[in-house]
Amino acid sequence: MTISNSIKKDILNDWSKEFQGLSPYAQNKLYKVIGPFVTGVEIFKLPRADDYRPYFVCYPLWKSNEKECLEESIILQEIKNKRGLQFNIPYIKHSVFYREAVECAIKQIPISFDRDVSLSNLFDAINNQFSYILIKSSPVQQAKLLEAKIFAALYINDMVSIKKVLEEVNKSFQNWRPDLFEWKFGKPGNWLQGLQKIVNNREGFLKQVKANKQEKKIIKLKSSELTA
Repeated sequence: MTISNSIKKDILNDWSKEFQGLSPYAQNKLYKVIGPFVTGVEIFKLPRADDYRPYFVCYPLWKSNEKECLEESIILQEIKNKRGLQFNIPYIKHSVFYREAVECAIKQIPISFDRDVSLSNLFDAINNQFSYILIKSSPVQQAKLLEAKIFAALYINDMVSIKKVLEEVNKSFQNWRPDLFEWKFGKPGNWLQGLQKIVNNREGFLKQVKANKQEKKIIKLKSSELTA
């Protein structure tokens, strides 16, 4: 069965009503800018099925352009049902099942879409990701999360937090299998040098974030700030 665009639009509208701090970005995406991040809810159509599944997502805003920023998420957190299982919501039965999905999303999404977010709140949300098995087994995903913590702290000029996260990075290196890390980022030392280079050029980092916030689709999103 082909799911019509009107059905997809109605489903996104229903989710949008429940998360009024978010703005439509695409047919299945509701986003908001929070400091140097784009975050929100995505509705994933399941392969070979006429069902969908909601996710909490977070993307960086410090990459070279809008497309690159939104190519890879920092956080892709599946919303689970009240029994701790995956949602498989049939598009044609959306009105029957989506209310539970919304309730679970509200409880499971770790940051607010309705106000500014503190650095400590964001760090809690990121740290929570390390409890997931897929993250535990992936040095690449762990590195992306640690990088996000560094750049979040850089955004608000919290050098103390940056130092602490860099210490986390150095400890993590000891547990990462080189082959599972280097295919993506190269040698750990070179990757760390790249992070330090950005930290040493905060003005350039902020300039890039600001430029991406002005991109034609991102500028239309609702926004709030990351605070100390």
